[in-house]
Amino acid sequence: MSTRLKKPMKGSFQVVFGKSDGEESQTAARREAKKETGLKLPQMQYLVTDQDYDCDIYICDIERFKSRRIEPEKAGP
Repeated sequence: MSTRLKKPMKGSFQVVFGKSDGEESQTAARREAKKETGLKLPQMQYLVTDQDYDCDIYICDIERFKSRRIEPEKAGP
């Protein structure tokens, strides 16, 4: 998660997300994490499927990774 830096959502948390384009959901989650954070995540754990939003949710321990700010004017660490 990152924190939004500008209005109208300043201070709000933001998560990495995207569509699967027909691929396995974990593959899509890894691709989106790399695209939005610059992190290559080798291990992700399936957490739950959100039926309301029709999406799979994964978790990953990223403490050992150093993130970089892809859109520094929009979101903070």
